[in-house]
Amino acid sequence: MTVLLASFASFSSPLSNFDVNSQNNLLNSAFADPPNKDEKQEKKEEKLAEKQEKKEEKLAAKQSDYDSYDDNDDIPEFDEDVVVTSSSTTSTAKQTICHIPPGNPAKAHTITVGSPAVPAHLAHGDYVGSCNGPLSSTTDVASFLAEKQSRIAEKIAEKEDKALQRAEKLLEKLEQKIAKLEQRLQKLLEKVESGEYYGNLSSEDAVTNSYNVSFDGTATSLFDDAVTSDVSGEIFLENLVTTTDVSKFKVTGGEIIVGNNIYDVIFGKARTTETSDENNMVLILQTLDVAGNENTVRLTLNFDSPLGDLAEPIGFEIDENSKISGEWFLSGSGEMSLSS
Repeated sequence: MTVLLASFASFSSPLSNFDVNSQNNLLNSAFADPPNKDEKQEKKEEKLAEKQEKKEEKLAAKQSDYDSYDDNDDIPEFDEDVVVTSSSTTSTAKQTICHIPPGNPAKAHTITVGSPAVPAHLAHGDYVGSCNGPLSSTTDVASFLAEKQSRIAEKIAEKEDKALQRAEKLLEKLEQKIAKLEQRLQKLLEKVESGEYYGNLSSEDAVTNSYNVSFDGTATSLFDDAVTSDVSGEIFLENLVTTTDVSKFKVTGGEIIVGNNIYDVIFGKARTTETSDENNMVLILQTLDVAGNENTVRLTLNFDSPLGDLAEPIGFEIDENSKISGEWFLSGSGEMSLSS
């Protein structure tokens, strides 16, 4: 027993190599509480904050490069739309701007640049958007609008000039038409005065009587059957030659009213044909409307009975082929009577 105790006393324990402090630290670490979750989160956030600070420092360095341009720096001109990209592997948002080279606004053109470069371009007078697009608030809007208004004024002046030239040409044509009309009317009037207009008058009536032809009806447009208007008229005649089968009359005046337009009868002639099958009168009238336009009117009247001496008024229907040249077909009914 004595030997066993001595042997145990001589055994060297590993703990004997530690000092008291080391032993205490070892015991404390062995029995210490595990790390708190809040502490882990704080460390994680600190690392993220450090990364964000580094990114911001890089962006600030790039921005300072762009801001280093002054008003005298030249920005490269481009013949075509280009895309300016960053040398960094980090993608940068792009913006379209209208680049106006300093001192040479005529060569303004659209380019696309990274967002950090936009302030430098705006400082030189460029603006966000395409060159033919809407202006930004940094653009000289007053100058742009003045230029636009000037172009509009030039176009209006050009249109007015063309319209004036067309009006002058139309007026010239109208004057030529009037001149021809006057010549035509003059020739007709000369024929009327000489009697040639009425044809052969070798057996002219010894007694002249006056007659009145009056009618009402409908005028239908030559160009659209759906367009119609009321028509009325009164025509004055004098007999020239009277025979059993054919009689001739001179038209001395009258008027035909279609809607609001009045056709004044200047002169004309009429011819009757009386057979066992028909009793009609054809009138050719030269008229002037309210606008001063000359129109030829052709009326065919189909009588209910032979004319005779017209002691009593005789009724008639206006034939469907009757018309005012270039404007209206005429239809209706009326009567012819002896005035004196």
